[in-house]
Amino acid sequence: MLVERLEERLYDYYLPGYSLAHSESERQRLWEQACPETIYQLNAELQLLRGEGADKLSFTRPQRKMSTSLNQCPNLLTLDIAHWHQQQPWSVSPHLIHSKPSSAHNSYSPTSRMMSAVPPHYINLYDGEPIRLFYHSYLVYGQLYSALHYILQHAKQALETWVATRYPYDLLKDLHPEQFDSLHDHDALKTYFHHQYAEWVTEQYLNAMFTLNEHLNLQTAATYIIEYTDQNDCPCVDFICKNNTTLNMVRPSHFVEDMQQMANSAQYLDFEVQQLAAEIEKHCREQLVSRN
Repeated sequence: MLVERLEERLYDYYLPGYSLAHSESERQRLWEQACPETIYQLNAELQLLRGEGADKLSFTRPQRKMSTSLNQCPNLLTLDIAHWHQQQPWSVSPHLIHSKPSSAHNSYSPTSRMMSAVPPHYINLYDGEPIRLFYHSYLVYGQLYSALHYILQHAKQALETWVATRYPYDLLKDLHPEQFDSLHDHDALKTYFHHQYAEWVTEQYLNAMFTLNEHLNLQTAATYIIEYTDQNDCPCVDFICKNNTTLNMVRPSHFVEDMQQMANSAQYLDFEVQQLAAEIEKHCREQLVSRN
């Protein structure tokens, strides 16, 4: 009740008349009329009340809301496995997150012990999970990724950018001279390429995901921290965990500390993104050439 009263006072301070609004649409109007700096300051004050742990961390998606405190969850892997079970209609949640670790040793379990707790066919769900926390003493709008989802998403974005900026001219150089006449219609060529790309996503995306996931989980733990600003010049950070071992070593209650201890250059991610994008592009090119 005290927290709710404090939140109400904050809303009225930054958005005068907010608590007196008669409808959600009226409150939304007050929110939209406020300048980005005001909204950022309000969110920072609210995060001090809502966040948990050393960094005042919280997840913003309703699906990630927990009945227990983030501080009671030993690591990000345990947290996600519980969420993963909730998304499986045939699965019963193992209630892994209700016991608080008694020491730091429990938070950093050996790899063999960690792997025994990972369900068969488990693929983590950290696909750009929106989070808020304090990083370097100021509020940041964060996204939490595993390297798996970061690489898959950015490889698709890289290919779509290539299609938009360099297509179809890069494709034409793959074709024999006698094929130019039959493919002079760039719109038809573009349509066919998009068809091949959509077909790859439908037929090969899951295979690529499982292969990449296995590849990443064989490697040592690492994290990647990418800082930037959004369109309103508000601070944003992508926090990326390389694999399940990394997720097992990051405690929600000491999120930034654990992420920083394993931080590596994001050049590795760039390499993996470009490699996967090149594989998809090659597949689509080969389908185009073989068609003619």
